[in-house]
Amino acid sequence: MEVKLTYETADGEHGHVSAFGPTYEDALAAARVLVPEGCRVLSIRT
Repeated sequence: MEVKLTYETADGEHGHVSAFGPTYEDALAAARVLVPEGCRVLSIRT
């Protein structure tokens, strides 16, 4: 399973990360680790 996250930085810029895992929960956890510190997740796609 692949999960794609869109995040927003403190200065308003957007970025994207994606990660794979055997389950949704594993893929989501792996993707959240890739989001830079201080950013907030705006959307989650599978």
